[in-house]
Amino acid sequence: MRYDAEHRQQTREKVVRKAAEAIREFGPDKISVADLMAKAGLTHGGFYAHFKSKDDLVSEAISYIFNERNVALQKILEEDGPVEGLSAYIDMYLSTLHRNRRDKGCPLAALIGDLARMPVAVRKRFDADIQGQTDLIAGALEEMKQPQPDTLAASMLAEMVGTIAIARAVSDDETSDRIIEAARTNLKKRIGMATHK
Repeated sequence: MRYDAEHRQQTREKVVRKAAEAIREFGPDKISVADLMAKAGLTHGGFYAHFKSKDDLVSEAISYIFNERNVALQKILEEDGPVEGLSAYIDMYLSTLHRNRRDKGCPLAALIGDLARMPVAVRKRFDADIQGQTDLIAGALEEMKQPQPDTLAASMLAEMVGTIAIARAVSDDETSDRIIEAARTNLKKRIGMATHK
């Protein structure tokens, strides 16, 4: 049976969404094309009608996750302004909810160790995706008149990602909570948010 272009696109997007969920939860190496296709209600044989390879799917799924996150960040910055929007983003990112919901959270914190081992083509696409997130943060910092907003945005993102990665790795919830709270407080101080309250 032949399907029209719209149906093919909807099917492709469904597979990408399922892959995005699985990648965040289990990592790109632990997902199976057959399982993903089954979750999307499709046969394994149909995979290559949509994707060149598993790496192609992983790359697209990671971009899908970043796009989803970047759209949400852009929306909050536009609606709340740079100070309140960035503060809300930091609060959301550096939270126990984000720590506990690996399957719904930032792809950076969930995949940072896996991405270093991915093929160059996947990593290059990741480079562009992470730059988009960094640019959004840098734009807010520039509006806040922070010096060197690009450098500061990259540093902030690295600190937030590292915090969540470590908070997920420790075995004790109290220690994990303290790590998150300390990072959130110190990061906000570092970018002068205490003076904006």
